[in-house]
Order: sequence, then structure tokens, then C-alpha cells
Amino acid sequence: MNQGIKVVVALVVTPILFQRLGEEQFGLVDLSLSVVMLLSIVIHYGFHLNGPKRLALIVDSPQEQSTLLNEVIATRLLLSTLMIVGVLIGVFALDLFPNYPLILSLSLVVLLAESFSPLMMLQGLERLSLLAAGNAVSRLLYVATILIFVTSREDAIWVNFFLGGTTLIINVVLLTHIYSSRLLKPAWVTLRRIRLRLKENFEFFLSTIAGHISVHGGLIVLSNFVNDIELGRYALAQRVALLLRMVPVFLTQSILQNASRMHQNDQVNFQVYLKKAYWGGLSLTALMGIIFSLSSAWVIRVVGGEYVDYSAEILRILAFLPFLGMLNVGNMIKILVAEQKDVLAKATWMTAIIMVIISILGSYFYGGKGLAVSLLISEFLSFLFHYFVLKAKRVHP
Repeated sequence: MNQGIKVVVALVVTPILFQRLGEEQFGLVDLSLSVVMLLSIVIHYGFHLNGPKRLALIVDSPQEQSTLLNEVIATRLLLSTLMIVGVLIGVFALDLFPNYPLILSLSLVVLLAESFSPLMMLQGLERLSLLAAGNAVSRLLYVATILIFVTSREDAIWVNFFLGGTTLIINVVLLTHIYSSRLLKPAWVTLRRIRLRLKENFEFFLSTIAGHISVHGGLIVLSNFVNDIELGRYALAQRVALLLRMVPVFLTQSILQNASRMHQNDQVNFQVYLKKAYWGGLSLTALMGIIFSLSSAWVIRVVGGEYVDYSAEILRILAFLPFLGMLNVGNMIKILVAEQKDVLAKATWMTAIIMVIISILGSYFYGGKGLAVSLLISEFLSFLFHYFVLKAKRVHP
């Protein structure tokens, strides 16, 4: 349902933004969001990887839940504050982002919204329906602000601000509901406890850096080799592709809690459950890839409000990202339920380094098409790296 909401909102908002902002400003808005999403990995600090499992195992202990959630939220708030201050210094004192300083600065509210994200909590408590409802409300508010306030190229600075602002409001409401309904108690968290959380999750944090570089780093790499018009046309196709790419991620999140309990209590059922989910996911994403590749021209016409041949060609390639990403879901579940932090960090960093190298080469020689092919290669190599690192650690059956 979550992904369905995002797809519907993308179908409504993207053509409006593409038409009202133009290719150049649209590309800069997406580039700013990619920069912010890369920075958000510091705020999440890997808690979204092991947090749901830990919550699922202490679901009957409000005191332990309170302690865990208070410390995670406090850590995120501290990290988001540091990141926002650092970026503002980079923008206004060091002039590191000369082409889009205001767009990026106002996009920073997304980082604050991420620090209050209830995703980890609702996954661990198996309340994904509440998450979907909150996501629907925040996206509707976002669409409303876009329709009312974004009318010309000059309004590009507000697009990501509205996205972050509406998300922040709903995240705070959802957190308040979680605390009140679960009888959890907010409490002051000391710097010592924050330091312990940072140390404890460091390897998960390293793995998320690599993962986000693989997902969001492509547009940033491409911006160094093409003009803003081509960047905007590529960004149009990437918006669709990244929505599709979330399917394997969402599947991992949706089965992780059950898989964690089965891994701990019943290895046989764990293997059966994982195999069924894995092959079902592969079938779904393969079908999605074929459908979106064959209908890319129509999809771009709908999403962009007009037909853009370059964007359609890019989408024909990127449509298979979900299938290649799905290949690695089985490996990821096995890593996460066993908390193999060293395996995850090693495999994802290998992927990220290779992805950056081949993305630079692909973008330099072939522009957006080269980057699109590079991302497909990176996804397949990610599957191989995780598989063989797991096998070397004797975690893989």
C-alpha cells in the first residue's frame, strides 16, 4: 500500500513539476533531493536495519521499548542538527553548491523529518497499516501545497521544503500516537547513551552509506558530466525507476519481523518462508520490468505530461532495476536476522566502490544511458558480492 501511494503521488506531482519548473529546474530539484537523501544516511545510522528486529523481540516490554526508541530518536536529532549546520556552512560560507544553494538549503527540512521517522517503530510493532495511512495523509498535503504554491520556475526552491515539511508534521503525529497507545514514556537521553548507540550501530551505518551511494549517488555523478537539461530528462525517468526499486526494499521490511522470529525459533519454517517470499518477489519484479520497459513511452508521457524520447529510453533500461535488486533480498534477510554487521558492511562497500567507478566511466563516455547501464551492472554485482561474502562466513546454507 505504501508503494502504491507513492506511485499515485508521483503520477500526479511529477508532470506538474516537470511542466511548471522546466527541465533544468526539475533536474536541480531532484539533484538537491538526492544530496539530502545521501545525507539522511547519517541520521538513520543503520537503525532501520536492526531496529525493527529488536523491537519485535521486546514487543511485550514497554520499558525496554521506551528506552530503545528514546535513544534512537535522540541520536537522530543530534545527527540531523549537526548535518543541517554543516550543509548551511558549506552552502553559504564555502560556496560548495553554487548552482542550487537555495533549493538545497530549503530541502534540509527533509533531514529533520527523517529524524522523527516512525518507520522503524511501526515495522517492529507490525503496524504498517498505520504507516500507510500516515504516508497517505502527508503525501496528500504535499500534493496540495504543490498545486497551490508551485506555479513557475522561481518556485523550485519550495518543492522539497513542502515535501519535508508535510512529512515532518505527520511523523510527529505518528510518534505521539505510538507513545500514547503503547504507554511509552519519553525521557532525557544522556550523551553517554547516544555515544554507545553510535558505537553499537557503526557497522550498520557503514553499510547504509554504501547502500545509499548505490541508490542516490548516480544522479550526483551524472550532474558532473551533462548539462542541466539532460540531467532533468534523466531525473524524470529515474523518478519512476526509484519508485519501482523500492519494491524489493519494502518486501524486505515487510517480512523481516516474521523472519527474525522464525530464524530464532524454527529454522525449517524460516527457510520455507524466505524461499516463498523470495521467488514470489522475483516473479513480480520480472513482470514489472517487462511491463514498464515495453510501455516506457506511455509512462513518460503520463508522468512527464509530455513525451520525452530521451527519458523513455532511460526508463527502458532502468525498468529492470527492481528485478536485479530483488536478487539480493534473500541474502539481506539472512544477514539482518543474524545481525552479521561485518558481512553487510563489507559487501555493500564493495558494491558502492564498484558502482562509483563504473558510474563515472559510464556517465563520462555515454552520459545518462551509460549511467543507467552502470546501475544495472551494480545491482547484479551487489547480489554476487553479498552471496559470496555470506558463503565465506558460512552463513549461507
